[in-house]
Amino acid sequence: MSARAKLTIGWRGITVALFLVAWIVSITILAGSLSSSQSQAHDAITQRLVARATQGAEFASLYVQGIFTRENALAVDQFATGSISAQTFGRLSSDLGFGAAVLLDSRGRVLQVQPAKPALLGQVITGKYAHLASAVAGRAAVSNVVPSAARGLPVVAFAAPFPSPQGRRVFSGAFDVAHTPLGAYLSHMITTAGNRVYLVDANGQTIATSLSSPGATGSLKGFDPGLAAASVGRTLGSYKSTRGAQAFVAAPVVGTPWRIIVSVPERSLYSTVEGTSKTLAWVAVAALALAGLIAIGLAAKLLASYRRVTALNHQLDRVAHVDPLTEVQSRRAIEDTLRTVFAAEQRHRMGLSVLMADVDHFKRVNDTFGHQAGDRVLAQVAATLSRVLRSDDSIGRWGGEEFLVILPSTDAAGARLVAERMRAEIASSARNPGADTIPAVTVTIGVAEWTSGSVDELIRQADVALYAGKAAGRDNVQTFAASRASEAAPA
Repeated sequence: MSARAKLTIGWRGITVALFLVAWIVSITILAGSLSSSQSQAHDAITQRLVARATQGAEFASLYVQGIFTRENALAVDQFATGSISAQTFGRLSSDLGFGAAVLLDSRGRVLQVQPAKPALLGQVITGKYAHLASAVAGRAAVSNVVPSAARGLPVVAFAAPFPSPQGRRVFSGAFDVAHTPLGAYLSHMITTAGNRVYLVDANGQTIATSLSSPGATGSLKGFDPGLAAASVGRTLGSYKSTRGAQAFVAAPVVGTPWRIIVSVPERSLYSTVEGTSKTLAWVAVAALALAGLIAIGLAAKLLASYRRVTALNHQLDRVAHVDPLTEVQSRRAIEDTLRTVFAAEQRHRMGLSVLMADVDHFKRVNDTFGHQAGDRVLAQVAATLSRVLRSDDSIGRWGGEEFLVILPSTDAAGARLVAERMRAEIASSARNPGADTIPAVTVTIGVAEWTSGSVDELIRQADVALYAGKAAGRDNVQTFAASRASEAAPA
């Protein structure tokens, strides 16, 4: 063999070796990049869980501050006098939503207690209750789970000091947090399957949970021994339970001795970066080691599939909450919104009105110009109605040519003004498409303000007012009156 041939073989061998080394290095870099990406995705999911827990703790802190504000205002207005009757104290405490309450003087002596317990009057009870001692010293305080002064039932109390002519006084009230908006918030704070959310005090006693059946014990240890042990002194971690590996996050509620603790199955939490998805990714790397183009094609297909699934999920969620024709809330979504606003109104009494708007002679539009023209009319009417609303208001398609509008913090007079603006806007701008000579579309609107009764009754009242407007000639606004409650709606 000539020297030239040997040299050629040598260079080809070196070239093959260099390509082999380069391929190994490329695969190693790709594998490292994949491992790093999965680790970063894992960390990002964990941080989102931390953010949700922190957000929940901030909501709880704001809720507590709101209670203190209302509690202090009532105390200064009603309890700063020399003496308060047991009947008055009980009534005002109940109006604020408290199931148990106590009024102390500057020395911590009981002036009034609800439920009534005469034997406690004049007694100093601050030695038994740290939150009352703090309030007597001038600092508003929230308790751990403690026995109520009157009946010894487990409660969480909110103690607020306030000035009076007789010196500093303390008003402390307690209620079941699980049956407040804060309790409802905990139940919907996390959407990952199998999640559990606990609001616990400094002693590990549960104040509220996201569980539908709270169980026989009030301690976190009774609900989840593994979580109780793992979360001592820690804000983030994992533990084993009978439900498998669990991840947890704990966040302090500022201004209280409480914490929010969230427990989520790791299998559900990291489902997008563990399990099947993770295995397929490493299979793709192995395939790339054997045939790069095949692996690249497989990765592209997987990515496209993921994007399609994500887009489909987004589309399904939108279909569930948004009416596709009018781009306002669907009936199911607006019903959910109304029930949420209604629950808040029952507690806070800020005012709530609803409007039921109906496009006049809509069947004539469909019969004359076709259903496509009718669809455009509905879309235009929905857009016009939406422009009149405030950011806190809500609108949804109730069905056919009817729209339901929710006006929080609004009485009947204010709701009527909004309805009149809507009616005028529709009459002037929402013309039937297809011919400029066609008269403008009009709407009839029924107004109802909630004073008592159920959500269904409030909607029925708006319907009654709407039918009264139809009977009065359409293109008008009618407000529900009690005298119409027994009137039958026209066909």
